[in-house]
Amino acid sequence: MKSYELIEATLADTRRLLSYRVQSNMEIHLNLKGFDYAWILDQVHWTRDLKVLDVGSGYSKLPVHIAKTYGCEVWAVDDFGMHEAGDFWERNQDPQAFIKGHPEIHYVIGRIGQNKLEEIPQQYFDVIYSASALEHVPVRHVESLWRHMDLLLKPGGNMLHGLDIAFPTSRGLRHVALAVMYDLFYPLIPRPIKERYIYETPKSYLRFLRKILPLSGISMSGNLNVLNMILNSDIVTEPLEHTYHRIVKDGLQEARYFRVGSLLLNLAKRG
Repeated sequence: MKSYELIEATLADTRRLLSYRVQSNMEIHLNLKGFDYAWILDQVHWTRDLKVLDVGSGYSKLPVHIAKTYGCEVWAVDDFGMHEAGDFWERNQDPQAFIKGHPEIHYVIGRIGQNKLEEIPQQYFDVIYSASALEHVPVRHVESLWRHMDLLLKPGGNMLHGLDIAFPTSRGLRHVALAVMYDLFYPLIPRPIKERYIYETPKSYLRFLRKILPLSGISMSGNLNVLNMILNSDIVTEPLEHTYHRIVKDGLQEARYFRVGSLLLNLAKRG
């Protein structure tokens, strides 16, 4: 396995989101997915020769935008909820009809790290990205997910991922204290607990990733500190409108507002 340089590991911030909204040639919403889309577009020097893979694309407009705007060869992989029940998938159009409507994208039905997906060529892609997708991967599949993406990425290529990370405050002050202690005493925590709670804090996910891929580059950013995440008003959070839409569209009458941020990971695969 090739080593990686960790170029960025931070949380999305409002300063960049507002600048993206002003400058972008794509419609950017003032929410986490809007930030992820704009951040991904900003991080890559897009040229026609690039081969790009969107992981967990669903009905996203981003792969279509990249293919049409920059002329890249774009692939997208998702199972479109075909094997699970859920209001999100049920209220969207038929996946096959959606795929047929976008012939400029190479859609593959399945899940990276859980299906072989032999039709996707290995060491083929210059850019692999995801936006608000990887946090839905069950813990038991996270390692296989990253190893599969590593197999698909060319040496010299980049991986860009924006993961939704819940704020500890969403579960009360007691959970905040537990999250701070979790990060502080992480080296002393038994391995089974570490592997069960990799989504507990931004740092815990990055620490788990370091055990999967050989990473060099920047150290842990202070931006990922639990207290900074809670107290820094510049950290982008999903707006209250998101919860409102869950109530209206999904019928979740008991839904409540959870503060969620976006963990940004930009990795370059060494040649």
